[in-house]
This record gives sequence, C-alpha cells and structure tokens, in this order.
Amino acid sequence: MTTETQSRPDFWTRLGRTIGRLLGFLLRLIFVILLAIALGVGVYYGAPWVYSSLIQPVQTHTNQISLLTNRLDSLRASVDQAQTVQDDRLTALETHGDEQRERLAAAETAVADLKNALAEEASAREELASQLAALQTEMDTQSVEAAALRDTLADLQPAARAAAANVASLQRQMALSRTQNLLLKARVQFVAENVGEARLLLTQSAGDLQTLVETLDLLPADTQAALAVRLIAARALIETQPADALVELESIWAQLDRTVSVEG
Repeated sequence: MTTETQSRPDFWTRLGRTIGRLLGFLLRLIFVILLAIALGVGVYYGAPWVYSSLIQPVQTHTNQISLLTNRLDSLRASVDQAQTVQDDRLTALETHGDEQRERLAAAETAVADLKNALAEEASAREELASQLAALQTEMDTQSVEAAALRDTLADLQPAARAAAANVASLQRQMALSRTQNLLLKARVQFVAENVGEARLLLTQSAGDLQTLVETLDLLPADTQAALAVRLIAARALIETQPADALVELESIWAQLDRTVSVEG
C-alpha cells in the first residue's frame, strides 16, 4: 500500500507537466500562425514582383516580335508593288515605242511615194510632212520619257539594296528577340521549379543561337569559332547544370545582340 502511493506522482508534479504541455502547444500554435502570416506576406508582395519582372517582359517582347513581323510584311508588299508598277510602265512604254516606230516607217514610205507625184500632190505632201514632224516630236518625247524611266530604275536599285539590307537586319532582330523570349521563359520556369520545361526551352534557344552564329556574316571567323565552342559547352550543361547553361546562353545572346546593334 505504501509502495503504490509513493510511485504515483504528486499533485504538483502532474500540474507542472500539464502546464508544460499547454505551454508547448501554445508555442507551436504561435509559431504556425507566424509562419502562415509570413507566407501570406511573401505571396502578397512577391507575386506582383514576379509578374512585373518576369512575366510582363515576356509579353512585351512577344508584342515587339509581332510588330516587327507586321513591319516586315508591309515593307515587302511595298517593294513588290513598286517593282510591279515600274515593270508595267516599262512594258507599256516599250510597246508604245514599237507602235510609234511602225507609224514613222509607214509615214516615211508614204513620203517616198508622194515625192514621185510632188507636182500633183503638193497639198498631200505638206500634210504628210506635218504628220511626219508630229510623229518625230512624239518619238523624241517618248525617247526622253524612256531615258527618264531608265534613270528612275537606276535610282531604285540602291533603294532596293537598302531595303534588302533592312529586311535582313529586321530578320536578325526578330531572331534575337525570339531567342531572348525563350531565355526569359526558361528563367521563369526555373523560378517556378519546372526544370524539365526549362531544359526544353534551353535546348531550343541553343539551336536558334547556333543558327544565328552560323549565318551572321557580321562576325569575324575567329569570333564565330569561339561562339560555336561556347554553344557546344552550354548544350552539354543543359542536362546536368541547366542553371549554368542558362547563364552561358544569355551571355552568348548578349554578345550577338551587341554585334547586331552596332551594325544597325
């Protein structure tokens, strides 16, 4: 009886244990509440920053690519339309010149025939002489117009070459903008911890950059070779170290962008 009584905790011991458990529960509850508040504040202030710093620039570059595409289509349509109009005018003038030459030849033949009867056909000869003078004047006018048209076509050739250069520059800018868009999307996927999707975007970006390096005639041969080696190394990092691959691809893109900007 005495042994059983001594083994049981007294009232104060039980009370202390109860208070300890209660305090532990309250501390855990306070910690959970503070953690929930911190997470809520982080989401509230972090989500707008992620949108303005990452998502919005991607949308902006997409709109810029659409604008550049529309400008390129308009420029091509204008050049084609101008070339068609000039071709039509040249064809019409050549056809009209042939007709005038035929008329002049016919008039000269008539004059030669009328000379045999000059005495009898004096009035007719005068009329034909007037027609011949008019035809000659018209031929001279047509010759001047044809010369002016040839000069116009000669003046259009530098403009056509400049337009082709502008088209090539726009195409390079569009390719760079498309690659930058892919790299921005890859960085967004890294932030969202979608590493698989980020790898796919990095692979596509590396392919576009390789095409730019191989086709960009503004780069010296040694620079092209160095960039090609860097691209091979960056591709090797995509599977094992995608974050490092992203940094390297962004560096290569920046070098190409500086080269195109200096040329533009």
